Amino acid sequence: MSPAATLATVLLAYLPAAVTPGPNFVLIAHTAAAGTRRAAVAVALGVVVAGGLLAAVAVFGLGSLLARTPWLATALRVVCGAYLAWLGVRLWLRARAPDTAPPSGHGSAFRQGVVSNLTNPKAAAFFGSVLTATLPPAEPTAVKAAAVALIVTASAAWHLSVALLFSASSTQRWYARAKPALNRVVGTILVVLGLVLAWTP
Repeated sequence: MSPAATLATVLLAYLPAAVTPGPNFVLIAHTAAAGTRRAAVAVALGVVVAGGLLAAVAVFGLGSLLARTPWLATALRVVCGAYLAWLGVRLWLRARAPDTAPPSGHGSAFRQGVVSNLTNPKAAAFFGSVLTATLPPAEPTAVKAAAVALIVTASAAWHLSVALLFSASSTQRWYARAKPALNRVVGTILVVLGLVLAWTP
């Protein structure tokens, strides 16, 4: 298979995984609707950076470290699952609280995006199986690097679009009316995802 065909296959495999709603989509959309555009963009960039890291780990075979040390993979899964659940509980507790500017700054929003993608079971499944199947280890290093760059570009285009769309003034006005119910729904989703991640081997 030619390098162009290989990269096209990688892109076609990645796009459905990227656009299917999951924890990343929920977090970016919620941040955009409830907070500021800059905070939502920071979360989106965190998701993109984490995706690039996961892609590089999968493509260049560094994931074998976790395969050789199951206890480290388990500890990472439990900690990350607990973090997602904590975010969900905090949303529930603040469902009716008045909106304020994000108190922890955009650095915190960026870190939330990173953690969201690193703990995303859908991302782990794609990078751990689908990507490695569509990009064989025998491919040249240049093709592997191009595949990572392609994934980062596609991820940035999608997740930044979500941040910009949901931070529009009309979306924010709608969110202000529906905030208590939406916060509880989003909080529940995050708690369930966190518990599933922490308890599922």
